[in-house]
Amino acid sequence: MRGLTIFRPFLNKIKGVFVRKKVAKASDDIPIMIPANGTARGDGHTDTGTENKAYELAHPYADIDFDNLHLDQLKNPTGTPESSKSPASYTINNLPPEILGEIFLSYMFWDYDPDLLDPELEGMISVFIPNPRAAPLLFCGVCKYWRDVAISTPALWSAFCVNDAFTLETIGLWLQRSQDHPLSFVVSIGRDLSRTEQLARLMEMLYNIMPRWKQVSIHLPSAAEMRDLLFHLIPEEGQSQATQLAYLHLSTAHHQADHLDSESLSRLSSFPHATLKRFRWDEYDSHIPDFRHLSKSLWRNLKQIYFSTITTRVLLSFLKACENLRFVNVNILHTKANANVPTLTTPVLARNLQALNIATIEGNLRDSIFPLLETPKLKRLSFGQTSGRGHSVVLRDFLERSGCTLEALCIICATAAFNEPEVEIMFNSPVFMAIPHLSLRLAENACHPTFPQAIIAEAVGLRMKTVTARACYEPKNYMYHLGWGTLDIARSYYIDYPFLVKGVKPIAKWTVALTDGPLVSA
Repeated sequence: MRGLTIFRPFLNKIKGVFVRKKVAKASDDIPIMIPANGTARGDGHTDTGTENKAYELAHPYADIDFDNLHLDQLKNPTGTPESSKSPASYTINNLPPEILGEIFLSYMFWDYDPDLLDPELEGMISVFIPNPRAAPLLFCGVCKYWRDVAISTPALWSAFCVNDAFTLETIGLWLQRSQDHPLSFVVSIGRDLSRTEQLARLMEMLYNIMPRWKQVSIHLPSAAEMRDLLFHLIPEEGQSQATQLAYLHLSTAHHQADHLDSESLSRLSSFPHATLKRFRWDEYDSHIPDFRHLSKSLWRNLKQIYFSTITTRVLLSFLKACENLRFVNVNILHTKANANVPTLTTPVLARNLQALNIATIEGNLRDSIFPLLETPKLKRLSFGQTSGRGHSVVLRDFLERSGCTLEALCIICATAAFNEPEVEIMFNSPVFMAIPHLSLRLAENACHPTFPQAIIAEAVGLRMKTVTARACYEPKNYMYHLGWGTLDIARSYYIDYPFLVKGVKPIAKWTVALTDGPLVSA
């Protein structure tokens, strides 16, 4: 058998599995290969007299023709193929099932660019919409061997998405094939299926395997159904069968917040297992939980928390109650005052917070969390803002008061109010100049076209050391991008974050202003 006939996009992704290698961190030293007659340059190139040539660390399988993959090429990637020494010819189907299964897993789950700072916690979570044209069902249609390997690899079937078009038979089949493997899944059901027998049977199937829940996001049509879910998850305060649960997102599909009444919130707060370290709410800006009268079982274990929409005062209350938080992600932070929420005058100390990402701050930075927050261990800060006058001073005072050693600062300014004087305040301040990775995007009407290059040239000269400086125009974003360093974390995420819901159609992992990030698919 000379090889398998497979669609080229699929083959290209399989090839990618073989040529992937660990990406060096920004702080790692990059090895450079230097020929005997060459001189290394700082940009990773080598001068060889008459011409400059880029040298890369070649992967041993980089030159393999994956359209007709033979194992003798894997054994001798640069030498004489075994096929010239022996009449035997081997195809990819001669790989042991364990290796082929690992290739399938890498194809589906490997992430070259994790988004989180904390190495103890996982990055984005891949789940898959059941479709014959997408993995893992795609593997089953290639040949009998691939089908047998795919079906006998439980991890391939342990991450799935359930939407309005689901069938109980399909979900049952995936659960059966996943065997006892921990489960990651998204359930997003609209109003048309509210209180239907089909939805009730689906939830019963999931409740029966609750000990296998690991990373779970559930959106149900009504607040009443969400309360039912919560009371199945925690039938009594301090009791739950979800002993492996590490991430939880509870919401109604239509943004009803009344399922978090006092009894439900008390039940949720008592979740007993320390495995649950990541938690998300969609919209939470109506009132502040009275943490004094709630169990601390859940809140003291959280390392990460996510909000789609929240106000300054409510966010500060969670930062105060969740003492071990390391990572906070907010889609929209409203700075407006809420008449039902008391004001706060004493700064909140978030002693363990290491990364804070706010996609959009609606309102003035002076009314946001920065004047009332101290973060001595903060390493990464990223936010977008819709107004800008006086914000450089607010941010400078926050960093100086916190005394943190910031590793990366990324700001997207969508307003002309953050203009040349604001940038000059930043770049004349030692607290900003000491940041190794700084990324600032300015609205195109906020400065003169020559200003970005001029201010960066001056800033780089003041630093008196080699840096990766930038001052360019981004036409897709209608913005100037200036700064230095290589770490740019100015990202906005989609509604399912931190889940990546993969199907046949490619989707972007995130966006930067108006530009999509890398595309992923199944």
